[in-house]
Amino acid sequence: MKKAMYCIIPLLIIITLGCDNMEDNYQHYKSNRIYSPKVIDLTADVGYRTAILEWTNPTGDIAKTIEIEYDDVVIKSIEMIEYYQLTDLELKGYLISVFTVDLHGNRSVPAQVYIFPSGEEGS
Repeated sequence: MKKAMYCIIPLLIIITLGCDNMEDNYQHYKSNRIYSPKVIDLTADVGYRTAILEWTNPTGDIAKTIEIEYDDVVIKSIEMIEYYQLTDLELKGYLISVFTVDLHGNRSVPAQVYIFPSGEEGS
């Protein structure tokens, strides 16, 4: 029984000290901040080194513009577009992220789609 106590007491101390500031992990999510709503139903139609992205914009008037991001490329629209054609893509895989942006520049959670452009014309 004493051996068990020697194991349990240090374990309780470690747990108590390790959980001291757990609120720090989610503190920035506890504000009353309203995030820009995300786009839904993101699809991609790939072709010869191109991809046409289409999505449905959220309802309401919080979101003001769209941003598309892949690799190190960021494409910023000046309005709420519902499609965009990517051109001159390399023959590799891309993770495409589409965000809405509100009046204050806050981006939504991304809607994402993975694409691999075709390397043959007419496909």
